[in-house]
Amino acid sequence: MPYSLAVRRHAFTLLEVLVVIAIIAILIGLLLPAIQRVRESANRIRCVNNLKQMGLAMHAHHDQLGSFPPAYTWNEALAIKQARGGPRLFDRPPPMAFVETNWPGWGWAAFLLPYLEQDGLYRQIDFNAPTVGTQAAAVRTTKLSIYTCPSDSATGVYTVLTLQGAPLLEAATNSYVGCYGAGIYTRFDFGVGIVISPHLGNGLFIRNGMLQFKDIADGTANTLAIAERPAMFARAPWVGVLDQGTVRTTPNAPVYQSVIHPPQLMVMSRVGFKSLNDPWSEPYEFFTPHPAGMNSLFADGSVRVIRTSISLDVFRAMATRAANDDANYAD
Repeated sequence: MPYSLAVRRHAFTLLEVLVVIAIIAILIGLLLPAIQRVRESANRIRCVNNLKQMGLAMHAHHDQLGSFPPAYTWNEALAIKQARGGPRLFDRPPPMAFVETNWPGWGWAAFLLPYLEQDGLYRQIDFNAPTVGTQAAAVRTTKLSIYTCPSDSATGVYTVLTLQGAPLLEAATNSYVGCYGAGIYTRFDFGVGIVISPHLGNGLFIRNGMLQFKDIADGTANTLAIAERPAMFARAPWVGVLDQGTVRTTPNAPVYQSVIHPPQLMVMSRVGFKSLNDPWSEPYEFFTPHPAGMNSLFADGSVRVIRTSISLDVFRAMATRAANDDANYAD
C-alpha cells in the first residue's frame, strides 16, 4: 500500500477573525484623529496664507489709491431715484424687502482683485453697474480659491434668496468678511446698527468707506481688518452686496438658531455682545471653522489667531479703529 502524507490545512476561527477586525478598527480609530489633525493643520496654513495675500493686496490698494477699499459701494442718487418711483435703471429685481437699494454693491473683495493676480476678472467688472445685473453674472459666479477657506465645508456657487425665500440669482461664496467694528449702540441693538447705518461703523470696512492709515487711532497692529465667517455658518458672495438678497444661517450650521439678515451683511461683520463662535451667533457676527481659533488679518498686514476664549472686551477693542475703545460700548 503506497504511503500517503495527509496535509492538514489551517484556517482562522471565527473568534480569531473577529479579534483581528477589532484590532484593525482600534488602530484606525487611533489613526483618524491624527490624520484629521494633520489635515486641519494644512488647511489652517492655507487659510492663513489667503489672509496674508489679502493683507498685501489691501496695503497695495492703499499705496496706489490712497485708502483702503470700502466695505461696498453705494450710489445715493440712484437709491433716491428708485425710492421715489423712478424708472428701473438696471435689469435688477424691483425693491421688495428693503426700501433702500444697495447699488452698485461691489465689495472690498472685488476691489482687491488686481492686487491678487486677478486682473482679467477685475477688468470684466463695470463698477458703475450693479452686482445683480446680468452683465455681472460671469463674475458673480466665479469661484476664487483666495476667498475660500479649505476648512469651510459649504463653499462654491449657491442660490441667493430674497426675504420671501424666492431665488434671486447665483453667486460664489466668500469665507471671509470685513470688520465693520464693534456694537455702537447697546447690548440690545441686535445688530441693527450695521443694517441701518452701514456707513457709521467704527471698524475698518464701512459703506463707501475710504479710510486711511491715519484714521486708525488704535494702531494698525491692534485693529482687525478681515476675518472669517465661513459659508458653513452663513453663505455670502465675494463680489459684494446683492440688492434684495439675504444672508441666512446655513442649514446644519453649528448654532442653535436660523436667522435671516439684509444684504448689507454680505460683506461685513461686527463684534457685539457674544463671544466668538457663540452657539447663538447670527450672520452679522464672526465665526470660525477652525478648532484652534479664528484666523484674522489685522490692519498692519499681520495674520494672527483669535481664540474662542478671548475676552469679549478685548475682542471688541480689536474690532474698532478708535483709540478710546471703552467709550464705544454702552450697557
